[in-house]
Amino acid sequence: MDITTQTPPKNNILTVIIASSAGTLIEWYDMFLAIILAGSLSVNLFPSEGSHFLETLAVVASSFMFRPIGSLIFGNIGDKIGRKYSFLLSLILMGASTFLIGCIPNFGSIGWAAPILLLACRLMQGLAISGEYAGAVIYVAEHAPANKRGFYTGFIQATVPIGLLVCLTVIFTTRSLMTEADFNSFGWRIPFLLSSVLILLSYFARKKLHESPVFEELKKAGKTSKSPVKEAFTTKGNVKLMLKAIFGGNAAQSSVMQTSLFVTLFFMQRAVKIEDTTVLLITGVVTLFSAYFYQYFGALSDKVGRKKVLISGLVASLILIPVSFYLFMKIGNPDGLTEVHSISTAATLKIMGISFLLSVAGAATYGPLGAFMLEIFPTKIRYTSMGFAQNMGNGFIGGATTFVTEFIKTSFVVSVALTPFIGLAYPILLVVIAIIVNVTLVPETYKTDLSEEDVLNLNSNE
Repeated sequence: MDITTQTPPKNNILTVIIASSAGTLIEWYDMFLAIILAGSLSVNLFPSEGSHFLETLAVVASSFMFRPIGSLIFGNIGDKIGRKYSFLLSLILMGASTFLIGCIPNFGSIGWAAPILLLACRLMQGLAISGEYAGAVIYVAEHAPANKRGFYTGFIQATVPIGLLVCLTVIFTTRSLMTEADFNSFGWRIPFLLSSVLILLSYFARKKLHESPVFEELKKAGKTSKSPVKEAFTTKGNVKLMLKAIFGGNAAQSSVMQTSLFVTLFFMQRAVKIEDTTVLLITGVVTLFSAYFYQYFGALSDKVGRKKVLISGLVASLILIPVSFYLFMKIGNPDGLTEVHSISTAATLKIMGISFLLSVAGAATYGPLGAFMLEIFPTKIRYTSMGFAQNMGNGFIGGATTFVTEFIKTSFVVSVALTPFIGLAYPILLVVIAIIVNVTLVPETYKTDLSEEDVLNLNSNE
């Protein structure tokens, strides 16, 4: 029998989900470490005089700014060579850059080379995650039954909170095993160095996988794109699709997620002045209990449609963001204390409950988004188109939320009462834009056949 007529080997769907999710989970762990440990990085890798927290956030946010460029690089690889090869490469790049952050000497040893090296590592991380997420979602979806794409890709979506939970657990454990002084001196490096072990385990699990069947069929038919980046921007109507994906979901979703996780964390630490251990406990518990809903809302979108779930999450976020932060301050610091303080168990539980609701709203915006994104682009340029739209919205625009909210708070003069909350204008604006775009311009996609070259004529009504 001619080898070209043989059926290509297939992966077990459970193996696909586990290997893809594990790798993506670890990459989110790597990405989140620098955000959560921004305080430690600002003390060790910047001059000791004054506070350099905002500058550290700017360097940390640089990875999100660089992601659109990385999406074109990895998208080109994924659409020309294969999905598997692209996200194996991204996994190695992420692991190396995270490990190297843990090796950067302090500012006192090498001066300004320290923050420059941190910037270089964060840019590499931005490149890596830009190829990882899109590749994992597409790889899983191209193996999944048509009526369960939201269900299966929901496991990839759930890697965000689980990756954060692993990150918080490692940091909390490391801190508990040493004094605060030792952690600030050298202990903060341990979570970064530990990543190398996790990356190696994930790499060998993924290496055993075969290419996705949808891409193999396209490759066998000789229909793969010779120039995915060019075609993504010149194919009729595709730029409009990318703009709808960016402003109809990705930018707002990322901003809501960043707000519910990191802006909340920084707000409780720096504005409400709650002790770090309590803040980490609140964030960890909320992340644990909300993780299920990312996959739940992905599965729900298989039944009722992507748009209904996404819009519901956006509307809930629009209401909950301002209300939640007002209540955080009201419950956590009713007397307006300016020093770090402890709070009662009752207050801790109330803040957990409020934060949980905000996180569930974020899960509703993110759960169906992976399936929605891949369903609107043709197979031959799916990796490049989805990757660019996701990384422009999720990375460049929404990913800047932690930095932009802090920048607005420190740069605009408003009343004392409004100062802690003024930065929330940014995520709220992105959510409003997303609701308008979804209601007026974005069609439903959940019944799309991924094997069709013309996935959807989304511009038919324009």
